[in-house]
This record gives sequence, structure tokens and C-alpha cells, in this order.
Amino acid sequence: MALQLKHQTVAQFVSRVREAYRNREREDLVRIARWILAALNRGDITDAGCRNAFGLTNAQWNALKTRMTNMVTASNTIQGAVGE
Repeated sequence: MALQLKHQTVAQFVSRVREAYRNREREDLVRIARWILAALNRGDITDAGCRNAFGLTNAQWNALKTRMTNMVTASNTIQGAVGE
């Protein structure tokens, strides 16, 4: 489902997501990172828009995106764990 905003621009929305990401911990942080990565993959938001909202250079944004991906992957591994 495409991102449809009624009362704000995509840039304003990404800025709000950035603030939420900055102020969260643990599971909330993973949830926001998962949403950002999914929105990027769907094309709802762009790397440039996120990079600008986070105030990062290309290299810094790529490093952050890699950390988000690693965090989401680790969370998926934990959630998929089963006992013996």
C-alpha cells in the first residue's frame, strides 16, 4: 500500500519518523527501523529524503542504513528462535 498523506508532505513525515527514531529504544527502535527499510523498498520514501531528514552525508546514511538492516535481521533471528 502506497504512503498517502493528507495533512503533511512526505518530507515532513520523514522528519517526524526521524525524531521518533532518535528518541526510541529497543523494540520501538527496531519497529521504526523495520518501517523505514520497508518504506524505502516500496518507494514510499527515498534515500535522499531520509538522509536529509537525518542530516547525514551519503556515507553516514549508508552506515546507518546498514546498522538498521543488521538490527532488523538480529530481531528477526531472535523472534524466530525456538527451544529444543
